Amino acid sequence: MAQAIWFRGDLRLTDNPAVTAAVKEQQHEQGQNAPIPALFLVTPKQWQEHHWAPIKTDLLLRHLAEFRQECAERGIALHVREIASYTGVPAAVAKFCDEQGVNKLHYNHEYPLHEARRDRAVVKALQHDQVAVQGYHGLLLAPPQAISTQTGGFYKMFTPFNRAWRTHIKQANNWQVIRHQWPAATTAPELPEFDLPRRDSSAWVVGEQSVLAKLRRYVSDSVADYKAERDLPALDSTSRLSPYWELGMLSPYTAARALSELSPEFPYGLTEGADVWLTELAWREFYQHLMHHVPRLSMGKAFQEYTDNYPWRTDKEDFKRWCEGRTGYPIVDAGMRQLVQEGFMHNRLRMIVANFLVKDLRLNWRWGEQFFMEHLIDGSFPANNGGWQWSASTGTDAVPYFRVFNPTRQSEKVDPDGSYIRKWVTELAQVPTKYIHAPQQWLEKHGHSDYPLPMVDHGEARDDFLQTFKRVKNEF
Repeated sequence: MAQAIWFRGDLRLTDNPAVTAAVKEQQHEQGQNAPIPALFLVTPKQWQEHHWAPIKTDLLLRHLAEFRQECAERGIALHVREIASYTGVPAAVAKFCDEQGVNKLHYNHEYPLHEARRDRAVVKALQHDQVAVQGYHGLLLAPPQAISTQTGGFYKMFTPFNRAWRTHIKQANNWQVIRHQWPAATTAPELPEFDLPRRDSSAWVVGEQSVLAKLRRYVSDSVADYKAERDLPALDSTSRLSPYWELGMLSPYTAARALSELSPEFPYGLTEGADVWLTELAWREFYQHLMHHVPRLSMGKAFQEYTDNYPWRTDKEDFKRWCEGRTGYPIVDAGMRQLVQEGFMHNRLRMIVANFLVKDLRLNWRWGEQFFMEHLIDGSFPANNGGWQWSASTGTDAVPYFRVFNPTRQSEKVDPDGSYIRKWVTELAQVPTKYIHAPQQWLEKHGHSDYPLPMVDHGEARDDFLQTFKRVKNEF
């Protein structure tokens, strides 16, 4: 029986159960030297509908160029083909299996609504062609089916989810590296040229071995300081591994294994920094589980249904000023300029700028959600949606609606000496630290007029948001 691998959001060989199963079964059926065909489909129309950032596309295509060679060295012939959207995927996969003489296809499950529908259509098409299909849970440490409440439901609050998630990890209790007897090296199929919007991502490494090395360095050198430094954007001391989770170049299982070497009681007994970093992996999986359990999240709907009645403002000019980093609040502007220029934003800043858009400007969180996806190199629909709904107080386990970030206080807390602000808001480079978080008085006194005044008075905006939100909640 000829085996094949269908790669999607799992472009790696390490800790990839679909790869492991295909290699093992191929060797059993045909011997060690038989190469294994594999497929990855580029779907430009679908990426456009999902608001993929050009820098994310560039990172993926750069990685594919390296990864196909890494696959070939291990006897896996990775074919990359273009199909416009998910509607054409079943026919494309069936055609590939027919061309390659495949009898069994291995893949890893994906959980958002559109991906799940696509996979069901592929399974149905291949069953018609008498091709066996086997799916695995290779994208998460705990698949959605593995964690449930005592009543059999899903967790809607993160804290109890995190406890149950860690219990599941503890019970798994197997962090051994899987050793493969790879097939003999083969020739890498040619990588087609793609006419897609791209933006230079060369500041980010690609290739599985380079990504693994980046993980090892972070856990070895920096994870212990994560709790102390994670909210300070000027230090830039977070892992910057998020694009590799999103595109599947790195497995959360690999990261957990690295952390398990720090504590014999793993996932307990870690240092504070490592423990908080592990919690970030739990947040990632929490949002993936929600996508699986609550299809309406994939339809632009809020988790808290009554919040869909909130009368968001529709001022496009205000939204443009937020997008361009011209709000008059330095920490907000710094975060937005980093996003636009770098295709990345420090996580704490993501919360600050999101809170400002929704609760100071009272603009629809969906606008911000889409803008983030259009620019972020690590744009993940579940995590991005979850983060925006958290900030907007519309999601599960969201920040209470009456908690509104004060952008100036947040600025003083996360960037006390203004280093991050001065890096990205260059017109404030000469402003003394005493004034950097609210520079208008100093700018006026010293004749500077190229930085805008604050768009809104935070106190008044906060009151307007709270009154409106409370009314909507009471009327539901």
